[in-house]
Amino acid sequence: MKATLKTMRRYHLVGIGGVSMSAIALMLQNAGYEVTGSDRQDSEIIKILRKHDISVFIGHDAKNVEGADVVVYTAAIASDNVELVEARRRGISTVERPVLLGQLMADYEHKIAVAGAHGKTTTVAMTTAILEQAGWHPTALLGTDRDNLKLGEHRVIITEACEAFGSFLFLKPSVTVVLNIDADHLDYYGTIDQIERAFQQFMAQTEPGGYIIACADENRVQRVLQNLSQSGAMEKVTTVSFGFSERADYRAVNIFHEGLRSRYTLLVRGEPVGDVKLGVPGDQNIMNSLAAIGVGLELGISFETACRALENYRGAPRRFEVLYDGEVVVIDDYAHHPTEIEATIESARSSYGGRITAVFQPHLYSRTKFLLDEFARALSRADEVIVAPIYPAREEPIPGVSGASIVECIRRMGHTSASYASDIDQLPNQLAKGVKPGDVVLVMGAGDIRRVAEKLASMLRGGSL
Repeated sequence: MKATLKTMRRYHLVGIGGVSMSAIALMLQNAGYEVTGSDRQDSEIIKILRKHDISVFIGHDAKNVEGADVVVYTAAIASDNVELVEARRRGISTVERPVLLGQLMADYEHKIAVAGAHGKTTTVAMTTAILEQAGWHPTALLGTDRDNLKLGEHRVIITEACEAFGSFLFLKPSVTVVLNIDADHLDYYGTIDQIERAFQQFMAQTEPGGYIIACADENRVQRVLQNLSQSGAMEKVTTVSFGFSERADYRAVNIFHEGLRSRYTLLVRGEPVGDVKLGVPGDQNIMNSLAAIGVGLELGISFETACRALENYRGAPRRFEVLYDGEVVVIDDYAHHPTEIEATIESARSSYGGRITAVFQPHLYSRTKFLLDEFARALSRADEVIVAPIYPAREEPIPGVSGASIVECIRRMGHTSASYASDIDQLPNQLAKGVKPGDVVLVMGAGDIRRVAEKLASMLRGGSL
């Protein structure tokens, strides 16, 4: 059965504790719908939902769907999940999360979707800051465990548009932002060519009269744009580019990094408009800010307003988040792809300059298998590397694929200071004993590795050095 927002009143979300699902739950509740949900285990996100009077069942059970008009699920939920099976048996409408998100977005005047393998959360957060500074009061969905939803007025909505499982293909933005295209989610797509085709389809769904704001420096992005142009799909949209290259409409020049801050001069279509100051480090954040400024200025927000927002912006949770800054620095970051790891290590080196210990928890067996050599090369940029066991998320183990596989590959590349930590709970003590003044401990991964960074930071605050 097909669910429609106008006729359905009670929504039950299977896997409600996920970052995206919890945001959808709060959006539905704010819109006046009754919301319940279920998940395998309790979490901080579920505690937040309960504070908003959303009933959440721990564990999946057929009786949980009683009274629901619609059951919402994600691609991570197995087709034989007892709640999905029961919903179908009862004739209850079922809808996948990205389909529902597309329906929720449809009524907004400005629908901004930010896509790319890397940088989505930061770009959404920066753009949200600019919109808020301009008094637009946006609704914003961010891919963070904390503060993953900002509820605003019914005029503008901004969300991450994730390519995993083709989820972004259910969105029809009025402003489409494409940061980059990279080899990820190969368990679903198979090849990078298939990923490019998916991005092409997503970009082609931009509303007539809307904008495609795309990176000028990314060859894959430019190739997709060229294909779209040749197909005639670009005739009714405005294309805007950003980046460091001369062909970019929004271009950063005179770039300067100092500690955790950055500064550059912005050129708009070749003309200097002023300096931009960022409260976050790294070239990748400059690139993200260019995309955010592009969105803001194309929608009519002033350069001065955008600058004020970005100067005050201090980063999203788990994006180069400094948890301790003393004789030793402890940084927590969501990086879980080789490109992100490389950029994060370089940001740490340019910001602090000390000896870098990279602690990495791989996310998904399939990603580790497909990108093994790339992970090893990226991590080799650190002075010392410690790899934890793989965080499986939705996956079953793949024989011969483990965190130790990455360590072996790093060693084959000639890096001698790489080790495998089979017990993640012992890592904080191990790190506390090994760090020296001036060291930077960079903890990375999309699983539960943050607890290592938090524990280490707590130990250092207590005088463990």
